[in-house]
Amino acid sequence: MIGLDLPATLPPIRGDADQLSQLFLNLIDNARRYATDSPLKITAIAEASSVSVRLNDQGPGIAPEYLPRLTERFYRIPSSSRSGDGGTGLGLAIVKHIVGRHRGQLTINSTLGKGTEVIVSFPHAS
Repeated sequence: MIGLDLPATLPPIRGDADQLSQLFLNLIDNARRYATDSPLKITAIAEASSVSVRLNDQGPGIAPEYLPRLTERFYRIPSSSRSGDGGTGLGLAIVKHIVGRHRGQLTINSTLGKGTEVIVSFPHAS
């Protein structure tokens, strides 16, 4: 189940629609792959100078020692420490690259047994 909490109006951001679609598809795919039975909540928030989108799951979470490397190309959490079928280790590297190209920020927070939150923020179009 995916829950959406999106305001009727948000400030515009500048970006390549195909790349931003790929970014969100990768994030949703990761959440579905590693938190299979968990609801996923997607929330968009207008902030003073940016728009932030938060993706929250209630899956198994990620151990803190793996968080710093999650966005490295080809990095995969050791199979004994994760659920899901794995992947190529490129999804979050692509996300990080797209966020950087759009002058945005990427934050990943996770707690074992409680889930993961991914936040992407992009500056308002000016």
